[in-house]
Amino acid sequence: MKNLAAQALAFQYKLQIDNATSLINIHHKPLEEIDKALSQMVIANQKLQLLNKIVAENNPKEIDTPESK
Repeated sequence: MKNLAAQALAFQYKLQIDNATSLINIHHKPLEEIDKALSQMVIANQKLQLLNKIVAENNPKEIDTPESK
């Protein structure tokens, strides 16, 4: 269940980054909106990195056993 929640959050953060990227690439956008989009990208990227760190720490390493091969 935790993995599914982590995947949903990761998808949400990646979507935020994609949306901010598309806003930045639109010509004639006010600088204030571009600045807001950049801030959203930075925050979403930080959250995604933290989520990846948490998932990596909480997932035990798989042990190779004859049964798993």
